[in-house]
Amino acid sequence: MTLELAPVLDELGEQHRRSGTESQVATMTLVVFFEDAAIGKLARERIGMLAGKHPSRVIVLDAGQGEDLHRVVSRDWIELGVKNSGADVLRSAIAALSAPEAPIVLLWVAPEIGSDERFARLSQHAQIVVYNSSLMDNGRAALCEVVDYLHHHRNLAFADVAYLRLGPWQESIATFFDGKDVGELFELQGVEVACGSDPEAYYLLGWLASRLNWRSCGSDAFLDRRGRRITFEIERKGEPRRISTVRLQSARVRFLAEADPKSETIHLSVCGGEREQHRYRAVVNPGIAALLERAILWGQNDRIFRDSLIAAGEILACRKE
Repeated sequence: MTLELAPVLDELGEQHRRSGTESQVATMTLVVFFEDAAIGKLARERIGMLAGKHPSRVIVLDAGQGEDLHRVVSRDWIELGVKNSGADVLRSAIAALSAPEAPIVLLWVAPEIGSDERFARLSQHAQIVVYNSSLMDNGRAALCEVVDYLHHHRNLAFADVAYLRLGPWQESIATFFDGKDVGELFELQGVEVACGSDPEAYYLLGWLASRLNWRSCGSDAFLDRRGRRITFEIERKGEPRRISTVRLQSARVRFLAEADPKSETIHLSVCGGEREQHRYRAVVNPGIAALLERAILWGQNDRIFRDSLIAAGEILACRKE
């Protein structure tokens, strides 16, 4: 089905005339694709916050609405119903409606990226793609699709919000080993992660494995650089998309990080090695809009994310066998 863009282009021209200028300043073109109405409502709110900070042309592709929907909310916010529109039609619409010379950022909030030709076509022309694997699926399926897709599209600039949520936990784990306990980092024997959804847990394990040169050797273990076995366990617990506990165990010392949602802190405790320590780290929750901003500004150059994803993929592959 062909999208009728003439009314949209006419309305954009009218918006420009009303503003008294034919020129437009936009740092990027934000293309948002979704199918579910509830997700779309949240996406509009978050993108509105982001566009308020970074002047942008926003193109909302609502795949839950028919092609008779076309609305120009303002000169910088366009909504289209694209329920029956194919990949080439969507690509042509984006080409016609994008802000001149503004890089395209694709925010894809729909499942099954591996089999959706619309995603394949639009992602080819985006400077970066932002996805959220744990929003699509609390289990492994969406993350497995990300692993497989990026394996076959290595040059695609891609960011996953599920990974970006790990920041406070990565910092907390680093805090454990920023002093005299650094030696214990290379003596770890076990890792346990409790999380309300799988992607964050696999990303955290993948991050640890990629940083410490561990390699997967089975459904629940790694081998370190010396060939020693390190077991791991994932417990589904707590709110979706939130880690609640990370436990690291060496022969002598237990390192425990636990979220306290009431005080918005992470409680860090170290037990063993002839001492016991307790401290707290404040969790500054940046919110989804700030995570999107980070993804857009830094995601395309995040080598650590890529390494963590590859390691997470190796873990997932072992657990399928």
